[in-house]
Amino acid sequence: MLKPAVQVHDQGGILVSEFWDCLRLDPAPVQELRKHFEAHMRRGGRADLVVDLNGVVFAGSAALGGFLAIHRDARQHGGRLIFCNVDPTVHEVFRVSKIEPLFTFAADRPAALAMAAEAQNVSSEGGEKSPSPPKAPRSETEPRSTPLRVRRRKP
Repeated sequence: MLKPAVQVHDQGGILVSEFWDCLRLDPAPVQELRKHFEAHMRRGGRADLVVDLNGVVFAGSAALGGFLAIHRDARQHGGRLIFCNVDPTVHEVFRVSKIEPLFTFAADRPAALAMAAEAQNVSSEGGEKSPSPPKAPRSETEPRSTPLRVRRRKP
């Protein structure tokens, strides 16, 4: 019987993971990935993580929960998870679970690594968007740009 496992390596300062013998992605390899990611962060590594799902054809809710935990850790350190080689069935699980917008998806590993490298270049050059200045309050004499919508209760 095959034992699902995660293989993790550093590629140009970016942590890259791939799952072995995992047609169905169970929570154990994802938990192992989180431990690797936390150790990578303690060593001063970048907070971006590329997750290569090549060969994974099903991901259960427990595995998705593990990815959400890693996502939270990455975001706290200014990073993100970038998934690549995602089977359409697995991508549908992300969509149906309504967590797809939280993550970044790339077609393949080179594209995912390019996205992570690009994000690093933008942040190191200080090219991040500065917050827009707060808008002044609208006076009552100014016309509204959009009409008010009134919701009525049904009798």
